Amino acid sequence: MVKLIIFDMDGVILDSERVANLAWFEVSKKYNLGLTLERLREIKGGTSVRTLGILSGLVGEERAKQVLKDKKEIQLEIMKQEGGVKLKKGVEELLKYIKKIGLKCVVATSTSRESATKLLKDTGVFDYFDDLVFGDEVENGKPAPDIFLKACERFSVKPSEAFVIEDSVLGATAANRAWIKCFVVEDTIQFTKEEDRLAYRKFESLLGVKEFLVDNYTKL
Repeated sequence: MVKLIIFDMDGVILDSERVANLAWFEVSKKYNLGLTLERLREIKGGTSVRTLGILSGLVGEERAKQVLKDKKEIQLEIMKQEGGVKLKKGVEELLKYIKKIGLKCVVATSTSRESATKLLKDTGVFDYFDDLVFGDEVENGKPAPDIFLKACERFSVKPSEAFVIEDSVLGATAANRAWIKCFVVEDTIQFTKEEDRLAYRKFESLLGVKEFLVDNYTKL
């Protein structure tokens, strides 16, 4: 039986990936990087170290560091203009239901500890979670399974007793490598037909995940 739900944060809980894309394309124009959605697929869901490595291959390490700095500043400015980051559809409804049926839930994110904690508190959902696991707590970031296995370890739960909710291909790959079933809720990046095989189930929003749990919780 399922005992633990593991949430990715950006693009699953928070409507931050859309804003991140806007910032990426703006910084791409500034530095003439020629970024496309296909190239962003390589970045989405990964650690900052991985992203730096990809950008360094395009423009060199020093310029890549400046690109990341500018992208972060642009993203923060866009968020400020929009009145702060918003929750994705169905977040609170799903979290309330998870608490109602007594499941544990944890955030497992590549975002920094300080930033993730602030964002979850600012959006009012921090207290729903029993714990948070950050990328700096594990040796390898997504698509390696480390962060999801760490989440299971934190609650003494077997991978077969957990579910991951992800929006990125890297994250879904990490869940599969951890042998954890993955609910995919696509955000700004659409999965290919081949990548769809990474999903145990796909949903249009977290409301769909809630409805699935309502109907199937005792069977999982």
